[in-house]
Amino acid sequence: MNLYAHRGLFDNKKIVENTIGSFKRALLDNLNIELDIRVTKDNKIIVFHDDNVKRLTGIDRLVKDMTYEELSNVKLLNTTDKIPLLEDVLNLVSGRVTLLIELKESFSKNILKELNKLLLDYNGKVLLQSFNPIIIRKMALTSLKRYKMGILLTNDYNGFKKTLYDTFIYKYLIKQKYISFISSPKELVLKVKEESLKELFIWTIKTKEVFIKYKKYSNNLICEEKGIVVLRH
Repeated sequence: MNLYAHRGLFDNKKIVENTIGSFKRALLDNLNIELDIRVTKDNKIIVFHDDNVKRLTGIDRLVKDMTYEELSNVKLLNTTDKIPLLEDVLNLVSGRVTLLIELKESFSKNILKELNKLLLDYNGKVLLQSFNPIIIRKMALTSLKRYKMGILLTNDYNGFKKTLYDTFIYKYLIKQKYISFISSPKELVLKVKEESLKELFIWTIKTKEVFIKYKKYSNNLICEEKGIVVLRH
């Protein structure tokens, strides 16, 4: 069973998501790590989930409108945690566990080159994923194709938009050769299983009961809350 700590192991009180502290805790339990990356105004690749920093900083600004120097001086949720560079996280993990990296925006060609450069110097297992099928296709046309790449699915759509999404995703996209795996919310697992035999990552597992229910569908579970780690034993 491959367990992934969703944004590291955090409580957003003493230790904040997607920070060096949250990743250190995951490493202590030998858990694989899921994380999110974005790009700053000055083209630095950082580890951060939201497009706006307000939820974790109280500052109502977009990541893309701030330089890394500005971001690096901001503390998160009244802790000492700060937003790390992807490079810093790679240096910390140093191949000890698998990294499941989600690209949160449509990276430019130059930024993909920078990402490729960072990963070339990294000696460890990496998986790349995105909700955006365009960015996955772009990566598949670069040297990043050496990594397994996955499509993240969603169950947020309704009506005609849902019909269009389901047709494109389930009848076409997930069958493409450059899609190595599928990252599915647990509510869509059975639907995904009906449409594809590709490797499946299930998110987000939050309780023992949910773990027991979904472990029969996949060996790759993306988990929240530190208590989940006891389920390995």
